[in-house]
Amino acid sequence: MIGFIKKFLFENTKEKQVIAKNTIWLFASEITGRLLKMGLVIYSARVLGADGWGVFSYALSIASLLMLFSDIGLSNLITREATQKNEGYITFISTALTLKTIILILSILAVAFIGPAISHIPEARTLFPAVAAIFLFDAIRDIGFAINRVYEKMEREMIVKAIMNTVILLLGIVLLKMNPIPASVAWAYAVGSAVGTVILAVMLWNNLRQFTAKASKKLFKPIIKTALPLAVVTLIGSIMANTDVFMLGIWRDTTEIGLYASMQRIQQFIFIIPGMISTAVFPLTLRLAETDAKKFGSLLGKAITLSLLAGIPITIGGILLAKPIIILLFGVGYVSAVPILQILLLTFLFFFPLLFLSNAIFACNRQRSLAYAYIFGVIGNVALNALLIPTFGAVGSAFATLASTAIIMCIVWRKMKLTHDFEVMPRLKRITLSSIVMACAILILDYFAIGLIPTILVASIVYFGVLLLLKEPLIREMKNIA
Repeated sequence: MIGFIKKFLFENTKEKQVIAKNTIWLFASEITGRLLKMGLVIYSARVLGADGWGVFSYALSIASLLMLFSDIGLSNLITREATQKNEGYITFISTALTLKTIILILSILAVAFIGPAISHIPEARTLFPAVAAIFLFDAIRDIGFAINRVYEKMEREMIVKAIMNTVILLLGIVLLKMNPIPASVAWAYAVGSAVGTVILAVMLWNNLRQFTAKASKKLFKPIIKTALPLAVVTLIGSIMANTDVFMLGIWRDTTEIGLYASMQRIQQFIFIIPGMISTAVFPLTLRLAETDAKKFGSLLGKAITLSLLAGIPITIGGILLAKPIIILLFGVGYVSAVPILQILLLTFLFFFPLLFLSNAIFACNRQRSLAYAYIFGVIGNVALNALLIPTFGAVGSAFATLASTAIIMCIVWRKMKLTHDFEVMPRLKRITLSSIVMACAILILDYFAIGLIPTILVASIVYFGVLLLLKEPLIREMKNIA
């Protein structure tokens, strides 16, 4: 038994096992890391209050906007080239790494020096040195993770993220106890991020050496041209993720920013579910895009359905239980954020499929299609924010995010359907029915005032129990992956 577990978790044997192994490690990595980080978020939000947490979140959003061009899609491009191993791929990757380093240095300087100048909130200006350090180490580590995923050794990510986020949590608590100000949180993140980056560099040292010192200036222009459509997608995705908080800072105070940012953290925590599945499937997606269109379409349909198998019940359950969840995590001082969280939870129905569709289009080297969709979406996001925030505040901003995500997903879905046959909707009947039964169970448990944790446990059992009774095919496939 021990030998089987060791082989299953540390060796790559067949396609389904590799996806399952990688998903398990990514799940453990993301859950462990994000639980630790979420612990600091909850603690910080309670200690600092919505006002102080809003100051920190506002500084992060400005820095994210200034870091728009720090990647320009190079991380995914590196993963694709290393996976497909086209002729001259080592020189290509080495050049891409050199280019990314140059852009990263310029972006970090922008955060450190331009960030304070454009901040609408004076209290946030002192945070930018620490925030610049956070983004520097995060960007370097993302490069390492991109290379590591080529070798499909996701267990390394588990180790790095667990250690890094433990340092962030413990140091954050210590610093906040010593001095309960937003800067304490910022420096805890910066130091923890540095520790994680150093550990990953040590792990990848032998793998990294083959991609260094082989850059070619002649490839700069072709790489930029190849990455440009995806750069637009990356840029727009970052704008959409941070525009809400930035624009709230124009019309609203730091307390409302804090309420919105805390709900975003819950949303981002749940995003690990489609994120880990898509990351685990991505290398196989790249290979099938080159070799087998039929299997590629089948994999895409199953991956989207699998993500919605989690996304639909989480959305419904989260909306019904939003108030007790907020009180448990952040306290009664954040209860006015209930409608914000409920609207943000609805984005899962569109974001979960969008993540897989975007990766699939990239695997097919059709990044330009993504760029058009995201440009249209971000224009809608900014316009809706400008229209809704002055009147509805953070609730209006949440609706702008929901609407723009839906717009992008619909456009990308249609683009992918034109070239590849994949099925999702016919697969959702059992999942939808199971979610409705689960919702009824939640309402009954809430009527009898059963606690939040028991309600979540019972609702989960009901949901998966109904799926088993309905003989959901994906459940059967998960039993046979080993």
